[in-house]
Amino acid sequence: MLLEHSPIVVGVDGSTASLGAVRWAADEAARHCRMLRVVHALSWEGPADGQGLVLDAAAEARSWQPGIAVETMTLGGSPARVLREQSRTAALVVIGGRVHDGGVLDASVGAHLAAFAHCPVLVVNNGWRWADPMAALPAHSPVVVGVDGSPSSQRALAYGYGEAASRHVPLIALHAGRARPHEAVAAELEPWLRRHPEVETRFDSRDTGVLETLTEAARTALMLIVGAHRVGWYEQPHPNPVTQMVVHHAASPVLVTRSV
Repeated sequence: MLLEHSPIVVGVDGSTASLGAVRWAADEAARHCRMLRVVHALSWEGPADGQGLVLDAAAEARSWQPGIAVETMTLGGSPARVLREQSRTAALVVIGGRVHDGGVLDASVGAHLAAFAHCPVLVVNNGWRWADPMAALPAHSPVVVGVDGSPSSQRALAYGYGEAASRHVPLIALHAGRARPHEAVAAELEPWLRRHPEVETRFDSRDTGVLETLTEAARTALMLIVGAHRVGWYEQPHPNPVTQMVVHHAASPVLVTRSV
């Protein structure tokens, strides 16, 4: 198998949620022919045996996806800083969200990465659901992409079509609020429909708020994909408040694409 150059990076901390994130990351690595890099940040908050932790997680990844290449790293520093640095050369950073069983990779780390990472970030909310080897990853639910016509949402669509096509599931392009007419956003979807006839696509629109609409759609989505808008005109973007809230509150995994 010919591997793409940039790895899928997954952060682990020994929690059940991060083990579920490892499973999603292994699936992404197999799906896109990339190496999986399992990373643990050695900080005063985390477990002492970082090397044992990453080796155990790597063994689980290989058991779920026997064909993938896996490497491990233990690096000093806070989880947010370590994973942000890893994102400079990664294709995707994966992290578990909403840790409630003693881990340090909580939703605030995911929200930080969603704002400042240099590559797309997948926050696997409720990752404990998929840590059980007997629990199947979702296979038939749609990929939902938040769209508003911006360059950021165009990047989200590009990633969404890649995910939907590789999984053979439908894609729902979801527009919320009244900032732009729904008809205008739907019209901008036409080139994507011509480019990806193999993906069943549906446009959906709601007049409700963006956060409310996206979190509601996430209840039945395989994953929710949103763009990280550049809020400031200067080079370093500020966190986008809606993206941060979606990462915290969506029931499904949330993939945040990057513009920097």
